[in-house]
Amino acid sequence: MLIDYLHSKYHRELEEGWGALEIRNLAKAEQHFQHVLQSEDDPDMALADCIDAHNGAAAVARAHNDFFDASRLYREAEYLLQKRYGGAVPLHLSWSDPEERVALRTLIGLAHTAFSGHNTTAAKKYYQMVLERDPGDHLGMNRYLKALENDETFPE
Repeated sequence: MLIDYLHSKYHRELEEGWGALEIRNLAKAEQHFQHVLQSEDDPDMALADCIDAHNGAAAVARAHNDFFDASRLYREAEYLLQKRYGGAVPLHLSWSDPEERVALRTLIGLAHTAFSGHNTTAAKKYYQMVLERDPGDHLGMNRYLKALENDETFPE
């Protein structure tokens, strides 16, 4: 497929990492994401891939309940995201667009990490940012906002 040729050489590594994370093989996921992060200075790396590597490494840290590292990595991804979009994340994002998925992963990761760390103000801010960009709530952010309002635990 033509789209396969338009990605950086790190894209497949990221896909492998997300796949490993999905089946809860944290060691393998971490290996893939760290490999990409170690090549962060490669001029051939697409900025979106660098952001997604931060997102993936942060998701692994969150799965290990290392909220400090997860927060740090997601904030780095947020910084790079701001750089990518010239300071403002677009007002409409779609999960079905792989380029926009990177931004949504960052915002959702920041929200989930804040939620898990009991920083309800930040969690609400990021959940609302996602909901504003996905008004049809295809990603289910309303359930997290309701959990915040009702002082419930993190929804599964």
